[in-house]
Amino acid sequence: MPEVRYCYRHPGEHFAKENGMSQSYKPVTPPPPRKSMENPRQYQRLPRPYKVEAKLLQFPLSPRPAINAPCYDISAGGLCVESPKALNIGDLMQIRVHVPKLNKFSPRFFNPYENDAEQYVQCIGKVAWIRPLGGHYLVGLHFTDIDSDHRKALKGLIQKAMQLRS
Repeated sequence: MPEVRYCYRHPGEHFAKENGMSQSYKPVTPPPPRKSMENPRQYQRLPRPYKVEAKLLQFPLSPRPAINAPCYDISAGGLCVESPKALNIGDLMQIRVHVPKLNKFSPRFFNPYENDAEQYVQCIGKVAWIRPLGGHYLVGLHFTDIDSDHRKALKGLIQKAMQLRS
């Protein structure tokens, strides 16, 4: 049986011949379509203007000041912020989000009794997308490194807020 090679660039037979592939060349089939194209997000989003502090994560550490901006919405998987500066897709950011009453939804034992004023989610996020918005930019940040308790607390807080909105 002849060797079968797969090519991701071009499904044409001409491309296969030029690159030394045999006649048994088969294009790779595309992945199946998503079930719902309406909302392909994994986590539910809550529109809230929480205070966000984000700083570019690079070594050596950047002397540039952190971006202080409100978020448009937040989920357990990421958030959308308004940035005065353009960022690059793929940039890693140190993120700190002030989320009052977050600890009420934390699975840790004593957290519900902590001060509501000083509750933060600290994590690492990756710039997923950027859209210009009248001199500013909307930036989508995907959480790449977040404490599992913070993720669970965010899920609980968002579910409760969405129930109250309904």
